[in-house]
Amino acid sequence: MCYIASTIAGYFIEKSNKEERPLSVFRLIKLVYIAHGWNLALYEKPLVSNRVEAWKYGPVMPSLHALFKSMDLKKDDLVKNFSMIEEMSEVSCIKGEHLELLNKVYVKYKKISEKRLTELMHADDTPWHLVWNDGKGRDKQITDDATKKYYSNKINKEKFKLLPVFSPIKTKKEANLFLKKAGILDDDGNLNPFYEN
Repeated sequence: MCYIASTIAGYFIEKSNKEERPLSVFRLIKLVYIAHGWNLALYEKPLVSNRVEAWKYGPVMPSLHALFKSMDLKKDDLVKNFSMIEEMSEVSCIKGEHLELLNKVYVKYKKISEKRLTELMHADDTPWHLVWNDGKGRDKQITDDATKKYYSNKINKEKFKLLPVFSPIKTKKEANLFLKKAGILDDDGNLNPFYEN
């Protein structure tokens, strides 16, 4: 099954909202592309039907970019609410194997800085790099074949099975409780001066 990019984006927004973790438009667009690449490598089928293009900051799905632009959101803006967008509220249609994949992508990439994400997308052997530096530049398509080839070389299917599907800590409240139990924070939520690392 192939989804529209906004449905996959809606799922990532839902995940970040549940974990109370800020999610920028920039990071969201990258997560959707990465999930698409993983799906091509693992299941040999596209996850999304949207066209992917090489833009200045990496691979972009123009339709997804246009959706956020229509909401007057820029790349650094945080995405918090998607309920007003009909396509994004259809996350319940995402199938089991895709839910597992999306969860694993989210857990693996949610803590990576946006700077590092850009570096990963711009590495010499990436599909973006091949299109961008081939003189074709912005607005030129990054094909599913190029994305599949790249991610197939990066993903070990056996290791993929071992990746966690869910974060053990899902909210700031749970994180603070964990840090207090570990003695890193005191009862008032301040760094414990007696903590030794």
